[in-house]
Amino acid sequence: MPRPRSRDDVETPKVLDKAILVLEAFTESAPERSEKELCQDLSLPTSTVNRIVRGLERHGFLFRTASRRYRLGPSAVRLGRRAAASFDPVAAMRPALERLALETRELVLLAVPALDGKHARYTVVIDSPQRLRVTAEVGSAVPLTAGATARAILAHLSPEATEAALDSPLERLAAGTLLDPAVIRRELELTRGSGFARSWEETYDGAWSVAAPVLDEDDRPTASIGIAAPIHRHTPAVESAALQAVLRAAATATAAIRGQTG
Repeated sequence: MPRPRSRDDVETPKVLDKAILVLEAFTESAPERSEKELCQDLSLPTSTVNRIVRGLERHGFLFRTASRRYRLGPSAVRLGRRAAASFDPVAAMRPALERLALETRELVLLAVPALDGKHARYTVVIDSPQRLRVTAEVGSAVPLTAGATARAILAHLSPEATEAALDSPLERLAAGTLLDPAVIRRELELTRGSGFARSWEETYDGAWSVAAPVLDEDDRPTASIGIAAPIHRHTPAVESAALQAVLRAAATATAAIRGQTG
């Protein structure tokens, strides 16, 4: 006969949620917190915060300073290092990419900033199942200034990084490649304001694209997600549907790399 669940069993998820909120309250800008600050910022009762911080301190996730304030402890540091070593952001984003491919039946691209600070590199490519299609290769790179997938990244880089990319020689890749820095700056402003980028024959002749950024907790671009399709399959309605699918995929991927669920 199954043992009936106790009240503690029922309350455990709520306590865990609150403990996670306490840990997440320690940030780069606020590395040290008092119990009073945690109560005020998290809208939690004093008794609840006291129990949580004492438990986290006991297990090394927090430590108390001489001024009776708290900082993240060695157990939190060790856990962060293990997470950094084992977490695969591309694997975390792949379900969103595969869903996007099913929804649009067009080429799906995941691009990341290249190490040179001037290009976006394709790390995932999911081909369209249709006979006439746009193609790309994993590992290939395009200038950050060219095309929707690259500009979705560039629009969220620092002003210094953006100017460095614009100061580089601008190469024509296709009939519609943007070569005027002033025009590109306007497109970047539009992308920042709308949350997405679009392009028309900028990296491939005969192709259009829409893309959206994947941003980390500090709103820095980890990647961008886009689709590319032949211009003969373009209509305003098709683009609108594709854009909504891309935005959903980017939102899902952003939540995945930030460790958010639900």
